[in-house]
Amino acid sequence: MKKILYSAFYSFYEIKNSKIFYSFLIFALILISGSYFVSQTSFISQGRIMVDFSIFAITIFNIFIGIFIGSSIVSDDIEKKNIFTSLTKPLKRSYYLAGRILGLVMAIALSVFIMMVIFYIVLLIMHKYLSPVNLSGLTFNLTPQAIAVQGVFIVIESVFISVIALLFSLITSKTLASIFTILIFFIGNISGKLNALIRPEKRIVNGKIAIVHHANAVLVSVVHFIYAVFPNFSVFNISTEAAYKIDIPVPLTIYRITYGLSYAALLFVISVFIFNRKDIS
Repeated sequence: MKKILYSAFYSFYEIKNSKIFYSFLIFALILISGSYFVSQTSFISQGRIMVDFSIFAITIFNIFIGIFIGSSIVSDDIEKKNIFTSLTKPLKRSYYLAGRILGLVMAIALSVFIMMVIFYIVLLIMHKYLSPVNLSGLTFNLTPQAIAVQGVFIVIESVFISVIALLFSLITSKTLASIFTILIFFIGNISGKLNALIRPEKRIVNGKIAIVHHANAVLVSVVHFIYAVFPNFSVFNISTEAAYKIDIPVPLTIYRITYGLSYAALLFVISVFIFNRKDIS
């Protein structure tokens, strides 16, 4: 366990000091801050615009951190021969891989935390959308529950996507790994909508329920296959609930966190299996 933690902290400091990490972080913070000025020019609720814009910025930039760092965190070590230093300590390959991904998890969690703090500060400046709570005579301005839950979901989703990028990087180049991961992310976000579109449309005709529209059987099979096999990333997007201050039920929150972590754990086990058999000489 100590070896895994040592590898994890080494990876965390390496990622934290990388140019990619800081580039994404700076751009995200600029967008979050800029969303305040965007909301000032909108006729729609300023709070909703601010929340939607900021959540999008935090999500997309952490997803890209997961994709680009996840696809290069091991492949760069192999290319630069740094991996031999780690594995000759000695350190099992599974421990090395666990440490690298754990360090990336820590970096993503730090990134989301910093962005959420900036987001909270901007909401304070706007003097709206926060809920004042009085505790022992002291008043605290808290974000709606859905925003806090969305922050957790962003971490889970980014970790999930980084494990996918890591898996692809072990079987192909890091460039192709990034492309494949982006495709998986895109498909995973639209699969739920596609599945809803092909559902039979039912109407009441002459007092009876009748199917008035049914998609092509081949198309239905393809969409069902995609929906069943590919991860459904849309479950982690609750920006609408956050914008309208709708609380997320605890069981649903736990289910989605469990779904993301379980899927990521399965892909990590597959990654370890591949990495143990990979020729890195």
